[in-house]
Amino acid sequence: MQDTNASSPGANYSLKEEIRAYWSSRAASFDQQVGHAIKSEAELAAFQSLLRQAFGTESRDVLDLACGTGEITRALLSLGHKVTAIDFSDAMLARARAKHGDKARILSGDAERLLDDDESYDALVTRHLVWTLTDPEAAFAEWFRVLKPGGRLLVIDGDWINRSWIQNLINRGATWLRERSGGTVHTTDKEAFDSITRRFFFRDGLSYERLGAMLHEAGFARIEPADYRQVVRAQQRSAALHDALRLVSSTRFALVATKA
Repeated sequence: MQDTNASSPGANYSLKEEIRAYWSSRAASFDQQVGHAIKSEAELAAFQSLLRQAFGTESRDVLDLACGTGEITRALLSLGHKVTAIDFSDAMLARARAKHGDKARILSGDAERLLDDDESYDALVTRHLVWTLTDPEAAFAEWFRVLKPGGRLLVIDGDWINRSWIQNLINRGATWLRERSGGTVHTTDKEAFDSITRRFFFRDGLSYERLGAMLHEAGFARIEPADYRQVVRAQQRSAALHDALRLVSSTRFALVATKA
């Protein structure tokens, strides 16, 4: 019988391959879903504001971890940053390369096992990756290692597992509105999704407080909240009503961690 204990290295390898396959299967429709592609100039401006808050206004050497189809890379490039972007899904990377060509260095890579030298980057950013990590302690140690002293890590993520009763009500309303309006239903392999999420390290949910404590333990000296609400508001303005509601049906957050 296959060992599904996420603490076993063999199990982690198996789980990571399932994660790769699942998100590769979603690559073709990924940008169609709300909260994934940057849909408007207002949303791009909100991401630019968030990135300036995290990294300042000077051009930086930035590593975009688990870049997906390259939307955060797009925002970074628009601010003049020098970007290296990695993902371990070839299907996602193909779309990122089609968008950006040689404007960014886009590579296949594992965000938990980086190949970069120590102190290679001024800044790191990742969106919607942390909740899927199989070995977050190893990942955070790697991220700390490749950052230069004074470098900053921006994490954009959320708790996609737990919802308050109000969020559950909003989510049901969003689903009802989407079905009633004939909106596009983005199909996923629910069996595969449920299988992998049950084995995530953060299978009970990811919170700002828990993530902050783990990053502090990894050596980051200062953990601060970043204003992700500005991005959500911009996304809502250009979204259909059911998608605008879905954006508030889960707890979303961003934080900035600094290497001393």
